[in-house]
Amino acid sequence: LPAWGAAIVTLGAIAAVVIVGSYMTGPVFRFIAAAKLRELFVATALMMVIGIALLMTLVGLSPALGTFLAGVVLANSEYRHELESDIDPFKGLLLGLFFMTVGAGINFGLLFDNFAVIVALSLGLMALKVAVLYILALVFKIEGTDRWLFSLGLAQAGEFGFVLLSFTVASAVIPSDLADRLLLIVALSMLLTPALFILFDRVIAPRFASTEDREMDEIEEKSDIIIAGHGRVGGIVSRMLRNIGLSPTVMDFSARQLEFLKAFDVQAYYGDATRPDLLHAAGIENAKLLVIAIDGREQITELVKYVRHHYPDVHIVARAIDRD
Repeated sequence: LPAWGAAIVTLGAIAAVVIVGSYMTGPVFRFIAAAKLRELFVATALMMVIGIALLMTLVGLSPALGTFLAGVVLANSEYRHELESDIDPFKGLLLGLFFMTVGAGINFGLLFDNFAVIVALSLGLMALKVAVLYILALVFKIEGTDRWLFSLGLAQAGEFGFVLLSFTVASAVIPSDLADRLLLIVALSMLLTPALFILFDRVIAPRFASTEDREMDEIEEKSDIIIAGHGRVGGIVSRMLRNIGLSPTVMDFSARQLEFLKAFDVQAYYGDATRPDLLHAAGIENAKLLVIAIDGREQITELVKYVRHHYPDVHIVARAIDRD
């Protein structure tokens, strides 16, 4: 086939796998679920992976691409969580085998022959990814330490690069000596990633933490309703109460969150709601309702125990982190 014909066949095979697989996995796994045999889930999933990989091989593509497409198809199934739990015991073993295979194929002799060039290219790649990710964080309004953690945590070249490079070599897209250098750059970027987390923990995070250090606010306006934590859950409760004409006392331990609330004229106070003295300052002894919407299961449990013991007349509505 000419190049354009091969491209059409390739794209058609990929589209067929994704579309047909998305429609077929539901009925197949629904039939298996009726049998209530966990082993069949794993066996069927493996057969689908092998079958799709074989199909990709028949059309001249890499079996690695077939396994990737199989993962995409299975991820779109409503039985994905059952499959994840069944395959989880094998995940660590297979992941280790994958990196062992990749590591065995890396020519570390190139690192010593071209040390300065390889290191410079690896650092350049990471710097470029950090810059691009930082811009994306600005676009999607990721703020503070989250912006830097997002940018630095994803700065390395992903392990999928190993798959793509092996596919390009098998397809004779790039020469093997160039692929060896690129494999080394990918591996070195992943090796340097822990240093970026150390940089984040020791340099970047303390600077942002220092900007959020402030004294606890004096709570002047007290209400019968206290909301501890104004995140996603606390914000919803606060809006519902304000819509029916109630004005709760809101406490949050994030200075950034309070600055955000001021833009919407929400009266909130800075402080740790788990501290007894701050609860007393908020008027817990006269409150009728305490809404606990803070993060952390242990903090929620301790706060509930404290209020139940010292203020048994206060009705408590606590956020549930999980079913436990």
